[in-house]
Amino acid sequence: MVSTPFRLQHANSTSLCPDLTLPGHTPLYSCMSPKTFKTCLKVLRRRHLYYLSQLITPTGTHLVSWTAYQTAYIALLADKRGRSLPHKWYLDIQATTTIPDLHDRLYDRYVCSPTDVPDVSLVPGVTTNQKNRHWLVTLDDHAAPLFGKQLTVQPKKDTCIIVHWTSDCLSSPGDVIRLHPCPGCDAHVSFPAANKYTAVEPRCTFMVSLSRSLILPTNCDRIRQTTTDVASSYSWADLCSIVVSYYNRLSISPDFSSSIPVVDGDSTSPTLLCNTPDLPSPIVLPPGSHYRFYTDGSLINLGTPDILMGWSWVQIIHDAGYLNSVAAYTHGTIRNWPSSTRAEIAAIFAALSVTPEDSVVSLYTDSQAAINGLHSCTSSTYTNSRFYYKTTNFELWTSIECCIREKRLSILPVKVKGHDGNYWNDFANSLANSAHQSDDALLLPEAIITSSHNVRLVYDDIVCESNPRRLFKVYYQATYMRDLLSLKRFQLTFCLIDRDDYIVDWDLTWFTLNYSPSHDASFQAHHASRHYTFKFKLFLDDLPLLEKLKITRPDLYIDLLTCRSCCLRKEDLMHLILCSKRRTAMHQIFQSYQNHLFSKLREAGELADVDPTLMIRKLSSLSCWSISSSNWSSYALIRGCLPKIFIDLFVELSISRQSAMKVVAAIHNNFIQKLRRRIWNPRTYDKSRWEDAMHITLKLKTTPRPSNLPASTYVPFSSLPPLTHLVTSRDSGTDWIKNSMLQGLPWYSHLSGFMGRLTVLLNNSFCRMGCQLL
Repeated sequence: MVSTPFRLQHANSTSLCPDLTLPGHTPLYSCMSPKTFKTCLKVLRRRHLYYLSQLITPTGTHLVSWTAYQTAYIALLADKRGRSLPHKWYLDIQATTTIPDLHDRLYDRYVCSPTDVPDVSLVPGVTTNQKNRHWLVTLDDHAAPLFGKQLTVQPKKDTCIIVHWTSDCLSSPGDVIRLHPCPGCDAHVSFPAANKYTAVEPRCTFMVSLSRSLILPTNCDRIRQTTTDVASSYSWADLCSIVVSYYNRLSISPDFSSSIPVVDGDSTSPTLLCNTPDLPSPIVLPPGSHYRFYTDGSLINLGTPDILMGWSWVQIIHDAGYLNSVAAYTHGTIRNWPSSTRAEIAAIFAALSVTPEDSVVSLYTDSQAAINGLHSCTSSTYTNSRFYYKTTNFELWTSIECCIREKRLSILPVKVKGHDGNYWNDFANSLANSAHQSDDALLLPEAIITSSHNVRLVYDDIVCESNPRRLFKVYYQATYMRDLLSLKRFQLTFCLIDRDDYIVDWDLTWFTLNYSPSHDASFQAHHASRHYTFKFKLFLDDLPLLEKLKITRPDLYIDLLTCRSCCLRKEDLMHLILCSKRRTAMHQIFQSYQNHLFSKLREAGELADVDPTLMIRKLSSLSCWSISSSNWSSYALIRGCLPKIFIDLFVELSISRQSAMKVVAAIHNNFIQKLRRRIWNPRTYDKSRWEDAMHITLKLKTTPRPSNLPASTYVPFSSLPPLTHLVTSRDSGTDWIKNSMLQGLPWYSHLSGFMGRLTVLLNNSFCRMGCQLL
């Protein structure tokens, strides 16, 4: 999270935590470039390196030299393999923290106070493995010394199991340490297969941390049946300072609040909703009474800056003398992460927050999702990782669960059918809808919702209420998508952005690219993967055309080389379509594509009892059916960027969108199959004949490019016309992730221009194919 807008923040701004910015306790990630830190993270974890203090000399003014570090740590590892050169992570830390040409002297901001140099030097326990088990010394929970011989080592978990031996070193700190077998204690960890590793059944075992343990030299390498006394050459007075300092050096708690801005609406202490003076309270009943609330939520203008969410609750007291038994009611709004479910559970949270303690509460709602969430909140088998963090709105759900637990409420959720003539439910619905324009509607403050957690995740200035792992993944997918859109191969979409007759439907495009034509007998199993690859290479403009090969293999394909079918023009993707040797075949394929769509529209018209003549005429008037070097829409259609009108026409004929997408995808797959058979395969045959004549064999083509070749400066020829305006996305300054948090809908739906519906899966396949060409 170092280089992202994500931050961890205290919900209670008065919380005190250790300052990790103190000299010497600086986190290593702040001493390294993000790229190096990400690359070397596994190595740093394996070495148990977290803070700069672990790499500073006892004087506190210099960085530990690589030679000293190698001698103390790496030389003791079984997998050292004779490495002597400084690792990349060390060089990066050295360049960041030390003054050049001053023998690794630290900058003043990294200098720390000097430490006493111990008379004894012990090796850390992290250097052990299963083959060289040692005696260890560490500290227990009471800061008392803990001794033992290793049985098993779990380096990935930073733990090991030791046979516990005791000593009276605290009563005689000046005497040498003498160890005796532990007869058994409360902290014993069962070890069922102990005799597999030692001849003596261990009476007491401990699990300890490798990073907080030191190897203790003793006069006994192996415990035998007759071993009852083990001695060390050191006393506890010799070891006390080094063991305590080593044990405590990794015990610094992370500080999530330093240098992080406070979110608007935060308060210094958790705020209770019932203390808000603007919020009407329910009619208070005798202690232990049964409260009944009808709750509802509303959502309007989803996916736009005018998005609004309203909530309401209505208290019902039967036969209480009030009009229609309505005792009290209120409504309000809530911001961010918009959804109808969020509005529903905000209403439930508002009702429970003002309910007195030790009450039974019946909640009537028309939201099944809210009912399921309440069951999870009140379930005795509930765990945070199982429900809250797997769903959106987990801050709201945890606040509801805390409210139920702290007030000792008994919840009875009841499902009612919405808009079915139920007076109280209709009343709650009208209140929620009126909250959008009402001046007295209460806004639920963010600090109230998030007060259940000590630490919260924040994106920019918005508290994250989605699965954090999924949110991080989405963020990086959006970042990769921006990089994808900047490639030259997608500049064609800018020429379609203002065209009335060809607006690309990226949802349909992606569905078609992934569509499996298994229903078609012409697509046999052994052809399916080849067809799938051809579709994606065509879409990404990554086919091995001569203009591409001149860059990747200039030693085999010279700059002057022309199309091997017509020998008239240089071969790029547009020429593949317009080559004089294949022009007739290309026209026939396009005509078949058009006729296939017309026939399916007529079938849909007959099913809907609608005359499709006007729709067919509209479809035939599209510019994409005319192939020319200046027609960007035909170029887009061939590559697989399909227009919205293909789907819209079927939807107008009462065909569901999903069914229409399957129809269009099947038609386009048939078109691609014909394109590959009648255009690409003959072209490949012509090229292979020329390669045979030039003795360019498959073995030669698959060999690595010669290393002594100079870098290619060849600019690929393009038969496409130059762009008539600057290639800049209208969404270049838009934060897609933040838009989805504020306005709803997936992030890729907020792109107002050409990539509006392309899903994040495109990035995954793009990366798998390893496409690097522009």
